[in-house]
Amino acid sequence: MIPRISHSENTPQIVQSFLAKLRNSNFSGDIQHDYASRLVTATDNSIYQVLPQAVVFPKNYKEIQAVLKIADQQQFRHSIKITPRGGGTGTNGQSLTEGIVLDCSRYMNRILETNLKEGWVRVEPGVVLDQLNEHLAQKNVFFAPDLSPSNRATLGGMVNTDACGKGSRIYGRTSDHVLELSCILSNGEVLESVPLDTEKLNSYKRKSGITGEVFKVVDRVVLEKADLIEEVFPKMNRFMTGYNLAKVYSNAEKKFNLNYLLSGSEGTLAIVSEAKLRLTALPKHKLLLVVKYEDFDDALRDAEILLENDPAAIETIDEKILSLAKEDEIYLKIKDFIADESGKSGKKFRPTRTISLIEFCGNNRKNLEKQVSALCKIIDAKKNKSGEATGYYRTSDPQEIKDLWSLRKKGVGLLGNTKGERKPLPFVEDTAVPPENLAGYIREFRKLLESYGLEYAMFGHVDVGCLHVRPALDLKNPDEEAWIRELSDKVVTLVKKYGGVMWSEHGRGFRSEYTADFFGKELHQDLRRIKEAFDPDNRLNPGKIVTPLSKNADKVVPLEGPLRGHKDRQIAPVLLKEYESAINCNGNGACFDYLPANVMCPSS
Repeated sequence: MIPRISHSENTPQIVQSFLAKLRNSNFSGDIQHDYASRLVTATDNSIYQVLPQAVVFPKNYKEIQAVLKIADQQQFRHSIKITPRGGGTGTNGQSLTEGIVLDCSRYMNRILETNLKEGWVRVEPGVVLDQLNEHLAQKNVFFAPDLSPSNRATLGGMVNTDACGKGSRIYGRTSDHVLELSCILSNGEVLESVPLDTEKLNSYKRKSGITGEVFKVVDRVVLEKADLIEEVFPKMNRFMTGYNLAKVYSNAEKKFNLNYLLSGSEGTLAIVSEAKLRLTALPKHKLLLVVKYEDFDDALRDAEILLENDPAAIETIDEKILSLAKEDEIYLKIKDFIADESGKSGKKFRPTRTISLIEFCGNNRKNLEKQVSALCKIIDAKKNKSGEATGYYRTSDPQEIKDLWSLRKKGVGLLGNTKGERKPLPFVEDTAVPPENLAGYIREFRKLLESYGLEYAMFGHVDVGCLHVRPALDLKNPDEEAWIRELSDKVVTLVKKYGGVMWSEHGRGFRSEYTADFFGKELHQDLRRIKEAFDPDNRLNPGKIVTPLSKNADKVVPLEGPLRGHKDRQIAPVLLKEYESAINCNGNGACFDYLPANVMCPSS
């Protein structure tokens, strides 16, 4: 629920002056500062709620330039702050701001050029992932990074969080598919980011303005701190994002590639106005194996064995989501595939409390069948033993595969239907550890949550060591609100113990204060130097990731909020009951769908 608490949250005069000047600059997009428009962009899929001062919807890159050039004028330089927003599906408040939201999804949503011969596509940042892949499907290619909210996640948002999901073990992250980025810097300069050889890099370093400073500072940091970067950054598929220093230089190609730094920067360095993306050939065949377990830990222990058969993806879903799915329309489509098993001679009942979806993709059907058969043989040999898989369902039917993956995609929406005041919430949701450490890590994670008497849901990408963990809390209760800090601090300690990272998929946002815990104090200062080079006035999404080195008075956003619970607890109990459906909106963004004929609500 997003209540209106008072009438005192008017747009400040300096912002109104800025918007008036923007309006008079031939800006043809939409400029909105009414309360309703601001309120719509005050939330995302996180636990936070921050009311912006206004929302602007540019129609092209020149209008993004206009926004930033006017913001750089002396009268506005220290007052106007700009934060880009995509589909609003972020789980950590990355796009929430007290400043001005810049939303490219309304107008800058065009697929500009497709080059099948060279294998790339050029898009504006407001293009939605499913929109792009539907456009490409008839051409037998696709943009490979896959997300659960694929029907509303924008490509600009994916670049800004370096997003990834199912299949990342073989396809990597968004940044692995970025060829070029067109960006607008904080003063309105245009930056074209492409991989550079030494000669071209030196020419960029000689440029005037922010552009030249950016290349000089980043080049110096990644060269001078190469050994420290090698030591600090984990060698994981889910590598550390948010100023990814480890991949700026490619030893293989001998190129300097700023795209890896910009990807995952959450709009703190520049505004992406266009992206050239690598395309991947669609696999001709897919096979899916649904492996069933009595216990979640059994599934995690099995992951290493399953990986030996080289699947494209392994996604595990716990009992909480399977139970909630029984009340959803999807259950009628998949119930036979996840049915309980009877044991040896049909005498022992073995309930399905966890499943792993294991997908195999490729162009050689016979080879895929061999892979799946080999895995089935392993499962058959052990399935009557305690602690092992109880059975499986095997399919190559496209509709069955689609329905089963729909269950996984619906996970977050289903959790929003949890009964009671406590709801599963994202704040320690996308930690990752090396896959071989996952079972031990999750065992300790569960003990931690259970020591607080909390229920929780777990689902996600066991093949890359990333599980989405959502503890159920009632943030209207101040005592439980305090657990956000307690649990987050303890999870940071735990994930470091197992050699992992706190953010492996969804960006940093309101968790930015933990940056130094993973980069170390020295590299943390270097990140601030880089922020200073790009954005010396701390204009772009201030408070996220780091602050500029010279702005010691500026702080990153606090983990504690402002939280939605601060507002929700002020709503009268009778209204809480009367507007229960609205209260239960989890911000998952299913109402933000690029297809106008699709059902808008609820977010499931």
